[in-house]
Amino acid sequence: MKKDVIYIDTEDDITAIIGRVKSAKAPIVALVPPKRVGVLQSIVNLKLLKRAADQSDKRIVLITSDSALAGLAAGL
Repeated sequence: MKKDVIYIDTEDDITAIIGRVKSAKAPIVALVPPKRVGVLQSIVNLKLLKRAADQSDKRIVLITSDSALAGLAAGL
């Protein structure tokens, strides 16, 4: 199955990330955040990201070694 990889920059805000997810061509989108990215540490932002992905028929995969972010994402 095809996937798109999106590298998140430290300056990206949630609307920029959502826009990039929505414009992705593949149904699976792998997000690669840098260490200590603040925008994805919020449960509200993760819920917004999940809702946008669901509306666009996309599946998001987070590629991270940050256990706190992985725990938040697993809760969704």
